[in-house]
Amino acid sequence: MISLKQLHYALAIEKTLHFKKASEACNVSQSALSTAITELEKQLGVTIFERNNKKVLITDKGQLILNKAKVIKLEVDELLQVASIGQQ
Repeated sequence: MISLKQLHYALAIEKTLHFKKASEACNVSQSALSTAITELEKQLGVTIFERNNKKVLITDKGQLILNKAKVIKLEVDELLQVASIGQQ
């Protein structure tokens, strides 16, 4: 099952276009982030990121997935806001 953590990591990579910088931003090891992204791509059956030693590129299908991940993140943030109303 796809996790919110995987989507969070993918969005961090999209923002930085760099696995090491994304892992630092997410406070996880680069290997943990890479493993999560590899598993996400395996679960979806889609390559989101093209990687080589010099740069990270987002595939066309990957960009569609990342756009949807942004919507999901916003929905989850709204859900958390609704849940917190009146809990103070």
